[in-house]
Amino acid sequence: MFASIALFELRYQLRNPVFWVALTIFFLLTFGATVWDQLQIGGGGNVHVNSPSAIIDVQQLMSIFYMFVTTAFVANVVVRDDESGFGPMVRSTQVTKVAYLLGRFSGALIVALIAFAAIPAAILLGSLAPWLDPETVGPNHLAYYVKSFFFFAAPNVILLSAIFFAVATITRSMMYTYVAVVGFLVLYFVFAGIVGGEPEYRDFAAIVEPFGMAAVANETRYWTVAELNSQVPELAGPILFNRLGVLLVALGVLALAVWRFSFAERGVSARKAQKLAKKAEKLARAKPQTVSTLPAAEPQKAGLARLIATTRLEVIHVLRSPAFAVLLLLGLTNCLAALVFGTETYGTPRIPATFSVIELVAGSFAIIPLIIAIYYGGELVWRDRDRKFHEIVDSTSLPGWAYMVPKTIAVTIVLLATLLISVLAAMAVQASRGYLNFELDKYFMWYVLPFTFDLLQLAILSVFVQALSPSKYVGWGIMVIYIVATITFAGIGLDHPLILYGNGVLNPLSDMNGDGVAGSLGWWLRLYFGGIALLMAVLAHLLWRRGTETRLLPRLETLPRRAMSMAGAIGLVGVVTSVATGAFLYNQMNVENTYLTSDAREELLAEYEKEYLQYADLAQPSITDVTLAIDLYPSERRMEASGTYELLNDTDAPVETLHVRLADEDTKLLEVMVSNATLERDDTIYQHQIYRFDTPLGVGETAVVSFKSRRWHKALSTSGYGTRLVENGTFLNNREFAPLIGMSIQGLLSDRATRRSYGLEEELRPAKLEDERGLENNYVRADWVNSDITLSTSVDQVPIAPGKRVSDVREGDRRIARFTSTAPVLNFFSIQSANYEIMKRDSGGVELQVYYDPQHPYNAERMVDALDASLNYYRANFGSYQFDHARIIEFPGYSSFAQAFAGTMPYSESIGFLANLADPGEIDYVTYITAHEAAHQYWAHQLVAADQQGGPMFLESLAQYSALMVMKELYGE
Repeated sequence: MFASIALFELRYQLRNPVFWVALTIFFLLTFGATVWDQLQIGGGGNVHVNSPSAIIDVQQLMSIFYMFVTTAFVANVVVRDDESGFGPMVRSTQVTKVAYLLGRFSGALIVALIAFAAIPAAILLGSLAPWLDPETVGPNHLAYYVKSFFFFAAPNVILLSAIFFAVATITRSMMYTYVAVVGFLVLYFVFAGIVGGEPEYRDFAAIVEPFGMAAVANETRYWTVAELNSQVPELAGPILFNRLGVLLVALGVLALAVWRFSFAERGVSARKAQKLAKKAEKLARAKPQTVSTLPAAEPQKAGLARLIATTRLEVIHVLRSPAFAVLLLLGLTNCLAALVFGTETYGTPRIPATFSVIELVAGSFAIIPLIIAIYYGGELVWRDRDRKFHEIVDSTSLPGWAYMVPKTIAVTIVLLATLLISVLAAMAVQASRGYLNFELDKYFMWYVLPFTFDLLQLAILSVFVQALSPSKYVGWGIMVIYIVATITFAGIGLDHPLILYGNGVLNPLSDMNGDGVAGSLGWWLRLYFGGIALLMAVLAHLLWRRGTETRLLPRLETLPRRAMSMAGAIGLVGVVTSVATGAFLYNQMNVENTYLTSDAREELLAEYEKEYLQYADLAQPSITDVTLAIDLYPSERRMEASGTYELLNDTDAPVETLHVRLADEDTKLLEVMVSNATLERDDTIYQHQIYRFDTPLGVGETAVVSFKSRRWHKALSTSGYGTRLVENGTFLNNREFAPLIGMSIQGLLSDRATRRSYGLEEELRPAKLEDERGLENNYVRADWVNSDITLSTSVDQVPIAPGKRVSDVREGDRRIARFTSTAPVLNFFSIQSANYEIMKRDSGGVELQVYYDPQHPYNAERMVDALDASLNYYRANFGSYQFDHARIIEFPGYSSFAQAFAGTMPYSESIGFLANLADPGEIDYVTYITAHEAAHQYWAHQLVAADQQGGPMFLESLAQYSALMVMKELYGE
């Protein structure tokens, strides 16, 4: 009996379109990841795409996504009988409960395993693709695929199948089963974020993590590339415990399902029956209202009242749904875990400033509104048909819009309420950390409002797809494909914001600069996709199925006639809006700016290298003096720069040609003049110019280079306005706006496979140890120069550059400061401008300064203390300090790092300025980072004073040692 039931289920599932769709999607996705570098999941670097390591990595990662497919196979084997009415007939036979359940489960499980086997099959076939770089492919051994599948993939599929089969069997509800899938996913990511990321929990995670990823990572953490390419981890130790544990859990939940399942007919509980009886009795006693007593109403008011009533009904339906409460609870669990544990650096909590909290909430909670939009888009569209009530509803006088509009409004209201609940959770965490500056305006403008619009567009897409789909499940499948597309399209070069509906752009937030990077771009894109959404809403209304006719073709045939109405006019408004907005954005991104795909950028770099790498070893004169005049216009995101370089031929031979190039494509090199030289080549594509001296520049002779450049983000790019030249918090280094002298290997393609694909040599290596020419360049390949920098900005901002501030004046709406170096500095430095508060202190004749945003005063004094302690220790142990100033300057937290330049240390707002060090037991990483950066710039100048260059690793070792010594002085052992 068991075998017959299992075989029946197997045949049924193999005929199920879900099987073939799942097999095709996962095969194509894995095949694409194998043959396209942009979609690579396993392998990379020197690890082969068909290595045991890559095969295991791909299968383990795919297990997470596969749980949705697994559920489709195994969860409905019992529910299907109840919904089809076949259940009572099965229960009336002599089939035993164990044979029935385990037979059905086994048949579905076999199908799930067969479909998952498409993944290793895709890796095998993909590795045979003739266009693959042979260096990225190793020998194919069948044992790699067999062992990885049965050791690491099959147990995962068995576990997931057992869990969700048990949930469906016990609850007899597909809705609760899919909620359980979401819950499992949320809890897994919470576990991975809290436990998996901590080194002290690695051994524990290796045993209990359900997909085996932690166990494999632990075992292979220190493997060489050769081992990763040739060995499958042994089924022993933590890996064996993990795999056996997974199978034991699967057996346990199957036993629970068998124990809890009953062949008894599912009926209405006594409590529910009593409630239904009372409701029916109340309706029977109610006095019917005759037509004559109905109040007269104008048609417009009646339509509005009907819209409100219907919308209220749809909203109540969603809010009262148990699935909504469970999804919300899961979302809040994930959100709170991120807020509590995701706001720590080196175990030290951060002050929960609103901008940083919003990014955490958006990253951890947004998946729940996304699921709600997709799930209830299908539920609301198909609810009447699922309950066999649609013919009654469709026979009423309800206009077409009354079907689609209330459902869309209802989902939107629910999504808004969901986002507001997540805001309350975030504020509760802020309050628990003692942070009471809730900044509701930021929550609303940066999170609630934009996310509501984004999710509304997604909800309209979901309703539109469901209106056209032959079934609810097909519609959900299409939406899953859409989500996968949003993840994979960027990897294959389709990353233009106008291509993928509703995908939007990443908008980094900052207290210093607000949402100034991509905030306006986000709203332009919402308008663009809003027009498309309006058109889809109209089409959903016009193509809405009514009555018994469910085919799409007859509805399409009547579409032109039905479109000649007010609804068609509204759809036309959507088309015009989208076309006009799209044309504007295309002009901004592709005409005013240059849009390049990742492949196009790689090709440009490859062609540049082919043309100019030959000059990398060409001896060039050194820069000895730099004079710059830089004008910043923050509100316009514009910079104008002019300057002169004094060059000295310190080589051992005359120099015939001079290479002048600008490495940053966002800045335009407007003008270059070289004394006693003629322009020989002007490459405007790469901004690389070659000058030939009228008479070769002799050894010890000098020359002058003058230039002008402009950086102006006057139009929107595909990512907004950029993160470097901003309205408040500009942070540019001189290589982003001033030309470089000579050719270099820096900035060229580095990935070996990519280089081979363009016919370049596999690797660009630095000079060998015995090559004395390598000693001519220091760790940043920059000359030591005397600098004279005049920086102007808007009058409400503070200009900062390296060197001693010799003047600082205000002229009208401009603030102009001049900085000159008192000792040679590396020709690699930053300029900054923002609305700063300044904390100062004298330390043995050195003025210590911390420039910080007025909203972040928390650790300014600690940074001054750290600078003071660092300089005192370094001067006492390593020699005098070169400058009369040491500055820490905050910059927007679009990146999390600190950097050392001559006397100036840019420091991200997201790492040190928000550290919460109220508890004396917390790790004081603010002091450590400050001491580390101070040591970096201290040692760089100490080495030049000793006529030594010092490589990057040598300097980093010195900086780490010095910072640790400062920490020891302050905190002891």
